[in-house]
Amino acid sequence: MDSKHDVVFALLKQAVFCARTGGYSDAASKLNACLQELQPLLRSGAVPAAVLKKIAFSLETVLLMQQQHDWVAVADVVEFELLSLLEKALS
Repeated sequence: MDSKHDVVFALLKQAVFCARTGGYSDAASKLNACLQELQPLLRSGAVPAAVLKKIAFSLETVLLMQQQHDWVAVADVVEFELLSLLEKALS
């Protein structure tokens, strides 16, 4: 993996930590920064459509949980779903 991918994973792991420890604005900020890093990759066509669809669904779920202020669910989806999908997409 290259350094861009490392940045994505680091941001997501930091977001999970912040969400689980009450740093909700920091978690939201880390998620936003991650999305900015991910955007070129997701638009590049390098990620298979089936995986891209799953990533989009996970991101939609994260957004919905964030809007509902359910930070435990945000952390769970990122940690147990999104990270795994991105590892497959970026490997």
